[in-house]
Amino acid sequence: MVLVVFAMLLGQSVFARVLAPYPFAPYLGLPFVFALGTGPGVRILRGAATAFALGYLYDLFTGNPLGIHTLVFVVGFLLAWLIGYLLSFRGVPFEMVLTFALTLMLGGLLEGVRAFVPGGMTWSGLTLTMSLFGSAFATALVAPLLFAIARRVDPGTERAPA
Repeated sequence: MVLVVFAMLLGQSVFARVLAPYPFAPYLGLPFVFALGTGPGVRILRGAATAFALGYLYDLFTGNPLGIHTLVFVVGFLLAWLIGYLLSFRGVPFEMVLTFALTLMLGGLLEGVRAFVPGGMTWSGLTLTMSLFGSAFATALVAPLLFAIARRVDPGTERAPA
């Protein structure tokens, strides 16, 4: 799983200059974390450790201060695990809604953490809202494909039979 996300992050960093000025650049690592969180065969310790590693790689590839995305990815895994534990919904609509809601929430957390980092970004309210919603929408659009890749790579993320 980590190697597949490593390759995906490499591709995302190559296209970062093309997607960076637009508010609808997706977080391609988050759907993998959400797939781990909602996968019935993934144990919480393994999933949290994998989310930690993915977040650390994301920080390395994006040039952010180490620990920002690491924290967000682990929190995202735990939230997805809790939602997957409490709700028995599965399928593409669930994956897209879950990805949209959690990406929006985690994007807000990320920007809140960045506000306390020296040299952090300062956004106006409208720009931040557009950026968060645009990124969450773009991530939700690519989520079914990334969930399918995660299921292919890690059998523990396979959907539970309905």
